[in-house]
Amino acid sequence: MSPSSPAEEASDLKSLQREFESHLGYQSNYLIQTMFSCFKYLIPQPHGYMDEDKRYNLGLTWSDQDGLTDCHNLEFRYIRNSERLALQGQPMPDGSWQYVEANGTVHTITAERAKAFMDKTHEHATVMCAMLDKLREAGMMDNIIDANAEPA
Repeated sequence: MSPSSPAEEASDLKSLQREFESHLGYQSNYLIQTMFSCFKYLIPQPHGYMDEDKRYNLGLTWSDQDGLTDCHNLEFRYIRNSERLALQGQPMPDGSWQYVEANGTVHTITAERAKAFMDKTHEHATVMCAMLDKLREAGMMDNIIDANAEPA
């Protein structure tokens, strides 16, 4: 090696410094990527969807370094059953009642609950008729239209 001039030495030193900084920048990017890739296995991916049975699914999925997943899922379903709507539907052979909405939602009432409702309604109607008779006798109900209700 021959002795070089101070200008050449400064140029070589600056070149060496740029290479070192470039290498250091590459190492720090690699280090950051490595750190985040480690956290990738610790941070789950959330999911939420509705399946074909109209159940809602919410959960988290972890993936390990081998690509295998660990899925934690909460599954729930919204169900509505209106006995009042069921009584507006059709009687079933077992004595229950059923009403089907346009969107396919089915409302039902059991035979026992329907009978209990009918008995309670009959009891209320009997009390109401007795009250109307007493009002007529007292002369407080002169403008009553008497009509028989028949099913359509």
